Amino acid sequence: MGTTKLTRKEILAEDPVHQAIISLVEVLRVHGRNIGLAAAVVVLLSFGTYLGLQYLESRDMRAQQDLSRAMAFFHAQIDPSAADDPYGKGPDPSFRRETDKYQAASREFSTVVSKYGSSKLAVIARYYLGLSQLRLGQKTDAVRSLETVRNNTKDRTVGYLAKKVLAQHYMDSGNYKEALEILDGMIKDPQCDLPREDLRLDLARVYLAQGKRDDAMKVLRAARDESVRSALQGLVMQEASRLEESAAASADISKPASNHP
Repeated sequence: MGTTKLTRKEILAEDPVHQAIISLVEVLRVHGRNIGLAAAVVVLLSFGTYLGLQYLESRDMRAQQDLSRAMAFFHAQIDPSAADDPYGKGPDPSFRRETDKYQAASREFSTVVSKYGSSKLAVIARYYLGLSQLRLGQKTDAVRSLETVRNNTKDRTVGYLAKKVLAQHYMDSGNYKEALEILDGMIKDPQCDLPREDLRLDLARVYLAQGKRDDAMKVLRAARDESVRSALQGLVMQEASRLEESAAASADISKPASNHP
């Protein structure tokens, strides 16, 4: 059987890859300048994106380092023989007085807030700034810091923690109405991820501080029911027992003395 020889033109015509290359070369020849500019723009955009990501990554690392230093100060040991340099006696910071510790921590947290104010880490820093300010007796500034955190949307858990601290502060200050509103709101909030039994314990303490023992007992019973499988069960049971004993003692004292003939 004879074979039919194909011409060079016919062979190339049957190769789609070759045809595509030929077409591409022709396009580059005609529109080479415009395509070169477009390619350059793509390269610049890609490089710019890379640099931006690198900057954000390095900025995030610096923010974490700054926050870590502030946290180390907040949890530092108290040592009357501590050096002026918090790290003068080793890798873990130490301070001579509680005031020194929280002042230093407050400065560090303030730095994180000012440098990274729109970040999630800054929200955490502001929360701890509020705690530091409370330790220093700067109650107005502390409330301002914590009120800012309670309304944040970057880290809801930290926001709820700020609410819990504010509720305790308001209770300690005698503002029971505000404390009750915050705690009751968190207990009813389905998005709140703090332990309900712990919040109920705080709420019971507010009622108890107001002398509302029946309300306190009702809340504690609910907390006791919720804490069946909780690590807080022992604390809830202890608090409930203490309150029941206190209520019983008060009832005995309030009973009128019986008259004997």
